[in-house]
Amino acid sequence: MPKKVENCKIACVDFNLNKFRMQMGVQVLVQDPDNLDKIRQREMDICKERCQKIIDGGANVILCAKGIDDFALKYFVEAGVMAVRRVKKGDLRNIAKNTGAKVIVSLADMEGEETFDPADLG
Repeated sequence: MPKKVENCKIACVDFNLNKFRMQMGVQVLVQDPDNLDKIRQREMDICKERCQKIIDGGANVILCAKGIDDFALKYFVEAGVMAVRRVKKGDLRNIAKNTGAKVIVSLADMEGEETFDPADLG
């Protein structure tokens, strides 16, 4: 992961960048072990897609108020992006205010799709 970034575009996110998991109370009954592997693979793919949307939006520094999974960090390192996890919310708000960024709490848009708007970068 880079230790210094020039001309940075900062994304301030306030949600987990961990492997996607089902909501509490949701049960999935699987008869075939191959289907279980497909479910696990899809969980990892969702995390990869979220990371890729942020990278495609132009971010080269990501500040996250919550956790970033090692799996997600791998994608950021491969893209040459600096990612910092567990940034205090007050610090995140101050950085966003001083850089012109927006604190993003979800990638969901009004149509229910997940997107990242480059205008939210600082």
